[in-house]
Amino acid sequence: MSEIAQKDRSKLYHFIESNMTIYDDDIEFVDSTNIFTSGFVSSIFAMRLLNFLENEFSITVPDEDIVISNFSSVNKMCEMVSRLKTIEAHA
Repeated sequence: MSEIAQKDRSKLYHFIESNMTIYDDDIEFVDSTNIFTSGFVSSIFAMRLLNFLENEFSITVPDEDIVISNFSSVNKMCEMVSRLKTIEAHA
């Protein structure tokens, strides 16, 4: 698990859940769920998600990190945010 605090992880969950195109109590949404292949969100949502991550976590996602694999699940996003925060802290 990444170093993102649980409250920050919860904010990310809330943002994704509030933008889901499909929501069903029977569907399991966990840290490793691929939100795009599961059909939870649309590809258009990716830009809103990028904006949310940059603003919420005070990071800048460089062009080379703007790939679907970094945004596919809560785990992947938290790993990327942790890595970028570490890089920016040492810059």
